Amino acid sequence: MSSAGEQRFINENRYRSVLARLSASPTLKAIFAEAYGDDYPVEADPFGFVSLSELRVMADTLAGSAVSRLLDVGCGRGGPGLWIARELGASLLGVDVVAEAVVAAYQHAAALGMAERAEFRVASGTDTHLPAGAFDGAVSIDALWMIQDKAAAFRELARVLSSGSPVVFTTWEPPHLDYAVFLTSAGFTGVAKRPMPDAMNAQIAVYDAILHCQPTLKAELGEDAAGIIIAEAIETPRMLQTAPRIMVSAARG
Repeated sequence: MSSAGEQRFINENRYRSVLARLSASPTLKAIFAEAYGDDYPVEADPFGFVSLSELRVMADTLAGSAVSRLLDVGCGRGGPGLWIARELGASLLGVDVVAEAVVAAYQHAAALGMAERAEFRVASGTDTHLPAGAFDGAVSIDALWMIQDKAAAFRELARVLSSGSPVVFTTWEPPHLDYAVFLTSAGFTGVAKRPMPDAMNAQIAVYDAILHCQPTLKAELGEDAAGIIIAEAIETPRMLQTAPRIMVSAARG
């Protein structure tokens, strides 16, 4: 996958119209649920490619550090971060550039019994406006991939984490994009990458179903939002051959 080919997908605001209309599309939710089967994280109700198995690994990774104040960068509608925070018994603060997603995240927090321990704000991953050293753990589900200035995102992440705090995130890594470089440059240590070889099959299944259900998705989501996910379903499969999905963990130095 060339860096030029990625530019279409590197945009924190990319899914704004989709997130604004997501509740009106039972078809899209059903597509993800069917593709992941028993590994679909029903309670987290994600919009994206995270599985229940991945969430469990992320929670276990953070649990070793007794995280009590968790930050979710690019939280979207909040479900995966809320699920992990609940598993850890931690409070959660999620940031996302999409205001519609933040509204949905508050609703999701109430549904998961996390209303008293969760807060969400509209902010970019490169400029969270949060206090330095305010968190002792961080998570991100596929969101760092969409931030163009990744070096700035990891510097900001290092700023808001206290010393020794763990971070774990999922993303895709083409040959020219080494997340270890960004992490170590920002002061993180102990970088570890976990391959997820089964992830591609589920993602391809989602894309195949999206293309099969185009008329229904356009009716439910509207032309603009449906067009975004249809374009992704057409263009992304060829990129996945050289950009595997991975989980990355590290600690703030």
